[in-house]
Amino acid sequence: MIDLETVSQSKLTTFNRTIAQWTRLSGTPDERAAAEYVATQLRRFGFATQLLMHDAYISLPGTAELRITSPEGRTLPAITHSMGRPTGPGGLAGALVFAGKGTVAELERVGAGAFALIDGRATPQVAVNATKAGVAGLVCYAGRFPHEMCCSPVWGSPSASTVGELPNAVLISVTRADGEALRGMCLAGRVEVHATAEVHTGWTRTPIVVGDLAPGHREAEDRFVLFSGHLDGWYLGAMDNGSANATMLEVARVLAPHRTRLRRGLRIAFWSGHSHGRYSSSAWYADTHWLELNARCLVHVNIDSTGGVDADDFGTNSMPQTAGLARWAVRQVANAELDAHRLARNSDQSFLGAGVPSILGAISRQADHSLGWWWHTPHDTLDKVDPARLVRDTKIFVAAMERLLTDPVVPFDYAAAASDLRETLESLAAAAGSALDLSPAVAAASRLEALSGRLGRAAAAVHGGARAAAINACIHELGRILVPATYTAAGPYAHDPALETPFLPRLRQVARLAELGPDSDAGRFLRVDLVRAHNAVADAARRAAASVEECLAALAGAARAAARKRPASGGSRRTGRRAQPPRRTASRSTRRRGKSA
Repeated sequence: MIDLETVSQSKLTTFNRTIAQWTRLSGTPDERAAAEYVATQLRRFGFATQLLMHDAYISLPGTAELRITSPEGRTLPAITHSMGRPTGPGGLAGALVFAGKGTVAELERVGAGAFALIDGRATPQVAVNATKAGVAGLVCYAGRFPHEMCCSPVWGSPSASTVGELPNAVLISVTRADGEALRGMCLAGRVEVHATAEVHTGWTRTPIVVGDLAPGHREAEDRFVLFSGHLDGWYLGAMDNGSANATMLEVARVLAPHRTRLRRGLRIAFWSGHSHGRYSSSAWYADTHWLELNARCLVHVNIDSTGGVDADDFGTNSMPQTAGLARWAVRQVANAELDAHRLARNSDQSFLGAGVPSILGAISRQADHSLGWWWHTPHDTLDKVDPARLVRDTKIFVAAMERLLTDPVVPFDYAAAASDLRETLESLAAAAGSALDLSPAVAAASRLEALSGRLGRAAAAVHGGARAAAINACIHELGRILVPATYTAAGPYAHDPALETPFLPRLRQVARLAELGPDSDAGRFLRVDLVRAHNAVADAARRAAASVEECLAALAGAARAAARKRPASGGSRRTGRRAQPPRRTASRSTRRRGKSA
């Protein structure tokens, strides 16, 4: 076991302070300086390190202004957003109409050529809605200070098939106080505004730092754990993501001396384009290295915004198969319970198509579940990072990473994943009623659940060797089969939009099918999609179950072969044979263990 007390507060503070001296906008000299710094540190720790440069579609917002021209003349402090439409030097004028939370229906009532006032942050979904509704622009309000946001719904750099999905509206944000005042004015009568927004968008060379620590254990596997976080950020970004970058370096420093204990490699990656390219670097890396990631990457450990002041509420992205490890690490270090909710569509989760499971991310939050009022504002400075909490959060990552890298059997629970799949399919089947038969998928998931339970029990009795290698190969294969089929709509080789994506996204419209009626054109069209979606999920569950069954059969065969080779313990040959499990004289529980192995 690694002594968690080797995590150094002074080193974390030095790393954090050094990185937070630079304003790390994607593709700028400051970001490059930070990239070279972290690369130098990784080399000192013994990592084989590369600084990769690639082209990315980056959008950097410039100055913005919102002027009320009627019923009064007043200028409000404002910001514009990454991937928004610039106004040009002359600005853009129009009526301002309150549009609630910015749904398409609310925005369509605003009218073309007008600005919509939105109660909430500028998000990709609101930007998509504004583009669909044809409004000229949005004025969003939320928080003590307006939060910088990247509003592209396109995951990563746009392609020829997705570039048309970029926002086509001017995007402005003001403080909540100013927004509430504007709302009152809109409800009282007609309001006219004039907005200017400067946005610089185009292809830019951006850096990725990648470091590899090869495993040195005699039973080392040809797999690696990907540990990643973004290096770019808004303003000085001391917490987002400077503190997490410090944690990454400290985890690397603490783990490096234990290379000979590692059964799997560690690959650490610092991304650009998270904040200004909608995950452009991680998406580029996923596309460019898809074959290697699919073949060798065991899990993606994400990290963001560690050690915030007063951040004592624990919650993070996860999957049912990885949630147990995440909860264990938080209990071990912080003696607290972790809300390991299903991962959202954020945080450089670019590896789902390659079948890579995910764990962690931002793990400690404010009491209101946010990352702090200073998040994505100029106030994200070093005083927003608490050194003691930064040490605590770093220890959590060290504890989780150590098990991922050194446990003989990878600590994933696919019985929990299969149970979650079955329960979700049963819920969807109930919503579909007689409109769509999901019973084959439910049956396949139930069988996978039972087999995965047996695999988990077999894994608990294994401490290394060929049996552990066989189970790990099966666990790896389960990720390749299940993750793309259950977490993506685009499938293995593309990226879903940067919008909220539910679990089993291709099946989520089954309730609507029941509402449309079986004889309507719309219902029949939708049924075609849903039958295909059901086939994909049922086939994935069936193939996953077959993989587990094959692994269990191989384990049982190996156990029988070992039993035949075992010498008699003494006495007659008959007695020796009877002493070998799972023969008749073995207890019922021993027979069960032998069968499940």
